[in-house]
Amino acid sequence: MGRLEEFGKRIDEEVAKLKRIHNLEDFGRRVDEELARVKTFVKDDVAPETEKRTAQFLREVAEKLGEAASWLEERIASRNAEKAQKSSKF
Repeated sequence: MGRLEEFGKRIDEEVAKLKRIHNLEDFGRRVDEELARVKTFVKDDVAPETEKRTAQFLREVAEKLGEAASWLEERIASRNAEKAQKSSKF
């Protein structure tokens, strides 16, 4: 497995971890740390000819983060619907 693929696998694992973060401050800190790692990786380990692939990879990561955001929005909507349903019973 290439270094870029390993990095992609790690991003998938980190997204799964992010779904379990309950504190917004911790979430922001984790995102900042991962972005710093990406920048370091690109600066130190990516050859100029692979920058295009790296850009595509980052777009895919952004899509996965968007999916995580959608998952959170669905969770919030579901929770709000449950609360509304419970309060309407009383």
